[in-house]
Amino acid sequence: MDIEKYKGVTINGSHFPDKPIINNAKISFNDEILKEYIPAIEKMNLSKGLKLLLIVMTDHEGFKVGTRSYRTNNPGNIGNTDSGANVKLASLEIGIGRQIDYFTKIIEGRSQTYPMNKQVNIKPYYSAEIAKNIKTYQMSPYVPGYRFIFTGQLDQFIKIYSTGARAGNSYLSEIISFFKNHGIELDSKSTLQEINNIK
Repeated sequence: MDIEKYKGVTINGSHFPDKPIINNAKISFNDEILKEYIPAIEKMNLSKGLKLLLIVMTDHEGFKVGTRSYRTNNPGNIGNTDSGANVKLASLEIGIGRQIDYFTKIIEGRSQTYPMNKQVNIKPYYSAEIAKNIKTYQMSPYVPGYRFIFTGQLDQFIKIYSTGARAGNSYLSEIISFFKNHGIELDSKSTLQEINNIK
């Protein structure tokens, strides 16, 4: 691993070139996802596409006993930052509601973080969190920046959402593979709007 390869580098576009995007990643859920999260989200009135997306992202965010997403009832780690800031919620149901609101704003073009049809500039970043846990993350703490017009594409979204996803394609691959397991073909250019329209 070349630790400093992407130090100070900004990529034009939203594709990380050094790792493949796959659609056959092995996915298995822990008990917290199977016995707590899925039963809770099944009670929500959501499209199939959005429900599947939230489930697989909650898995990737590490929702299980002992993690901050579990401890804070914040399954999407929304507002939980690399610097250690946490958003603690009163219940898992409130945490899922926060996820739904977050995605609804993006899909409807009301999110300042995801400005529809406008340029996004993500600066190169040194992640102290990755640096402390290189064996776990197996990536350089120097993650590249990106420059693109945000249209709702899955790869664009995930680059804004997750610092680690800027230096790899495993998050994207897990989402695409999970949908394929449910008979739904996605790729990196599939949009959140298209996913939300899957009934």
